[in-house]
Amino acid sequence: MSTRARIFAAAVVAALHLAVLVPLTDGASVIVGPVFQPDAEDVIEGVLPYRDRDFEYPPFALGPLLGPAAVSDDPLGYSEAFAWEMIGFDLAIVALLAFALRAPPGRVGSALGVYTFGILALSGVLLPDSKLDASLPLARFDLVPAALVLAAVLAREAARSATWSALLSVAAAVKAYPLLLYPVLGRGETRPLRAIAAAAVPLVLAAALVLAWGDDFGSAIDYHSGRDLQIETLGASALLVAHLFGADAGLTTGAGSYNLDAPGDEVARALTLGLLVVGYALVVWATWRWRPAPLVAATAVLAVAVCFSPVLSPQFLLWLLPVSAAAFGLGAPNVILVAAVVLTQVFLSKYHLVEALDAEFVIPLAARNALLLAYLVAVALSLRSGSPATPAWARR
Repeated sequence: MSTRARIFAAAVVAALHLAVLVPLTDGASVIVGPVFQPDAEDVIEGVLPYRDRDFEYPPFALGPLLGPAAVSDDPLGYSEAFAWEMIGFDLAIVALLAFALRAPPGRVGSALGVYTFGILALSGVLLPDSKLDASLPLARFDLVPAALVLAAVLAREAARSATWSALLSVAAAVKAYPLLLYPVLGRGETRPLRAIAAAAVPLVLAAALVLAWGDDFGSAIDYHSGRDLQIETLGASALLVAHLFGADAGLTTGAGSYNLDAPGDEVARALTLGLLVVGYALVVWATWRWRPAPLVAATAVLAVAVCFSPVLSPQFLLWLLPVSAAAFGLGAPNVILVAAVVLTQVFLSKYHLVEALDAEFVIPLAARNALLLAYLVAVALSLRSGSPATPAWARR
């Protein structure tokens, strides 16, 4: 794909994103203004984020939170600045797909199309009544690690040893899940010492930051290790469907989410964690056995992490979208993923029925999770082919 064509594609897609997302920057959020803004203000004033605020994220996550606080100390102004910050990371992903993806023109275009459709759907514009509180990509900071992970995987494909490893560590210091990618991206690395040294620098800086504060990161670990089975997870789906046929089920609240309270919920949580461990181990083994392209291997790891996590918040789909779009274009896995994204917005539009566990909420949720499982299978099957799937029309 020529440079001129890439510039044109990036400009058109970026303009579309701006046209859709900019009007959503004034949306209220149940997280940004009420939670992120007080966290940021307190940290600026010297409050310890972990010991005093129970901050649940790694230290570099404070960066996206503190930036908007420098613009405004008003919750609404902060929310708008935060949304603009996320638009910046969204456009960074568009640029990475347009300029850094080494693929035929058809797959570059389809990658941009899949990512764009996913962002629009999760923003609620395709189903206008489906927003839980605000445009999801602009009301969470998951686009930050998503952009860093995409950049890291594309750098790995370009054999830039220090670059990919450092980017992945920075991403892990924002949200921990990118750490799962090291075993599959490290496969075949020709300069492992350089990669290891580059990986260590951001993680050491993050640890030094916590120590310099005199803070204790252990509270964040305890926060996540003790979370119950969230109702939106694949592990909860069977019990929720059983509830529609008369089985007992209810909700509890904790850690900012609705969690399942039903006979067998602890077993379902244990099975989910077991599948997470086994699925991850199988993907790592398959990567070392069949040597798929880094984009495919990374997508498989993220699919396992999303499908079998005991917490599956809607914004976790943002982890998948950029890498999966780059890996498969309009291939079968992304057709399934896009359908799952749409169903995510369908059940979000029924979230007012969550406490009643009404069928109008449960059925699209369970269908979404079934599609995510089918997506995982489709991605896993691609591991043996060794390279991203490119439809015949996209090879031209």
